[in-house]
Order: sequence, then structure tokens, then C-alpha cells
Amino acid sequence: MNSLLAQRSPRESEGAFRRLSRWLDALPHPDLVCLIGPERVAAARWSLHRLEAFAEEPLPSGVLRPSPSQPNVIDGAAVAAALASVVERVHGAGHEAALLLPDSIVRIFLLGFETFPRKASEAAPLLQWRLRKSVPFPVEETVLSWSEQRSVEGTLEVVTAVARQSVIREYEQLLRQAGLEPGVVLGETLAALPLVADGPAVLLARLGATSLTTAVVDGGGLALYRCVELSAPPEPQSLLDEIFPAVAYFQDRAHRDIELVQLAGMESYGGELMQRLARELNCPVRALGAEASGTDHLPKGAEELLSGQLASLVGWQLNRGA
Repeated sequence: MNSLLAQRSPRESEGAFRRLSRWLDALPHPDLVCLIGPERVAAARWSLHRLEAFAEEPLPSGVLRPSPSQPNVIDGAAVAAALASVVERVHGAGHEAALLLPDSIVRIFLLGFETFPRKASEAAPLLQWRLRKSVPFPVEETVLSWSEQRSVEGTLEVVTAVARQSVIREYEQLLRQAGLEPGVVLGETLAALPLVADGPAVLLARLGATSLTTAVVDGGGLALYRCVELSAPPEPQSLLDEIFPAVAYFQDRAHRDIELVQLAGMESYGGELMQRLARELNCPVRALGAEASGTDHLPKGAEELLSGQLASLVGWQLNRGA
């Protein structure tokens, strides 16, 4: 398995979008991308400027239960059958693929350091030591990846992705059973970040099947990342109760306000949620990808996936400069 994040240092001359996605740039970038979640599996095959093929299949309830520490695949045969169907329909067998997973599996931490080792052999043990009380499994069983950036205060910060090796292997095995080779593994929200508007203090709130992820992108860096697991579809007030503390944390840390909110996976709530956020935060609130829709920024076919709440499949493709 390749890295959950690429390991590269900041480049001050880059534009904001490129600074944010530099670690994605360093990853292998197969044309085929697969999503495995608790409600569905999906696959998309891209050329540089268009969606060549897409397929999705619903999963029966309970056959897959995302967890950062426990076995995820409850009924492997059911998941494998659905995945084989979508891979066949996009003519993907025998290819390398990017594998996108629920956010609750890939944990993201922003860790401050005065200095940080350049050698991976020294950096990995240091990160494991810092994370030993923050992950719900032994740090010796982790898959680790990281990228350096400057924090909102201007200090050295390391964006660290961590997942339990045994859990990642479950998903990789499903992909291999479908005739694919996993080239890179990412959480869904990380994959969707290239769709976030370029600018200061942009909040992304993304609702997945079993989690709510809030991320703040500020000046090309990841200023906040928080994933909360959900036991049931939340009411609008419950979402706001999770989003507002993230906003307050960023404001206290950066000493400025959020300037734009982008939402993903919340279409079923209609305009009420957008209106309340706009009123409380006094800033525009838009659907993720709304600015890009109808422009040359999106490859042909991407809007179909955005309307189907599959922003991560589009974001993965955008990272290659489409």
C-alpha cells in the first residue's frame, strides 16, 4: 500500500491550492478510483479531461461497518460481489486503483514541532510516540504518513494521517478480489479537498454515511481537521452543534473569521442549514463544487458525480491538474 499522505516539505513559492495539495501531487495517480463505504461502492475511470466510465452499487445494511480499530467487513461476499460488478462495468480489472475510504478509518492530526526529522526512519517513531494516547489501537500497528506545513501561527506543523494496518488490509483485499491493485489509499474528505475554494479561511463540512468531517483550509494549509462519528442520521441542530465548535476553535487560534463555508453530503437538508450557517457565521455558504460547476475547471462528467454526493471521486481527479 502506498502512503495515506505524501511526505514532502512546504514550498513557499506555490500558490495556495498547490501548497494544500502538494502531498497529493507526490502520490501515484491511477486513472481508476474506487470508493468503498457502508452504503455503497463506486468506481470511476478518468481520462485527463473527462469521465470515461462510472458505476455504483448499493450495499445491504450492515455488511460493512467503518471503525478505526475493529474489523470493518462483516459480510465480505456481499461487498466483494458489489465491487466486482462496478469494476466490470468500468472495465477496470487488471488496473491499479486509488482506494477511497470512510473518514473515520483514516485519522488526521495536526502536530506542532520545533524541529522535525528529515529521515523517515527517525520521523515515524517520533510521530508514533506523539500519537500513542490519541489512537484507539497500538501505535505499532499503524500505517503512517505525513506532510510538513506552516501553522496559522507560522510555526512548524506536521499533518499526519494514521490508520490501523489490519483495517486497511481488509479493504485492500476486497480491491484485489475484484481484480484491482491498490495504488494509494485516502480518506474521502482528503480526496475531496481539491474542490475546496481557493482562498483564506474556508470551512468544509462533509457529512458521510457514519461521520461528520469539518476541515478548515487557510492560505493553502490545512488549519483544522475533525471527524466525529455518528450513530444515526443527525438533525440540523446536531450538525450545527458539531460545526460551531470547530469554527470557534479556528477563530481563537487564527484570530480571524471564516470567510466561506462549503457543504458536502447535506443536500437532503435543503436550504435551511445553509441559511442558518450563513446567518450565524455572516459569510457565504455554498455546496462543495458549486463554483466550479458549469466552468472549464471541472472535467466533463464531473457534475454527475457531484450531484450524486461523490465529490471525493471528482476531487481525486482534479488533483492531477484536470
